[in-house]
Amino acid sequence: MSDKPFLEKELKTIASLIDKGEILNKNISMASVKWHLQHSLLVINKVISAIKASDPETFKSEFNFKRSLVFFLNKIPRGKGKAPKQVLPDDNISKESIEKELDKLRANLVELNTLDKNAYFHHPYFGNLNLKHTKRFLQIHTNHHLKIVEDILNH
Repeated sequence: MSDKPFLEKELKTIASLIDKGEILNKNISMASVKWHLQHSLLVINKVISAIKASDPETFKSEFNFKRSLVFFLNKIPRGKGKAPKQVLPDDNISKESIEKELDKLRANLVELNTLDKNAYFHHPYFGNLNLKHTKRFLQIHTNHHLKIVEDILNH
């Protein structure tokens, strides 16, 4: 990762795209820009909540091929995963709801850096991710959706 604080660049990009939220290009994605922004923020906030609630003493690291591949490639293949219901935005995504989630995230990020290295969350495809792997996943996942947004806007 870079010398910049965790997800700083991505959060600035998300904030800069909020006004383009209504744009939709079904050739790229069936979801609008605002859906991708809100989903990205929901994932980060829900994952941080889960990792904060974890018991680092119970963390077990196991080899996971899918995780290793995604981390090696530094990208998630499009159309291969399905988001859990709890991180799917509802139908009423507004500029205000995205900004609210962004503010919540900024506060959560401060806490994230205070957690034990074995704080973790369980990912449905990648298994248990400790703090270091969680940060890596969140960065890859956020950039995955920002790339989709970029493609929506440029095609």
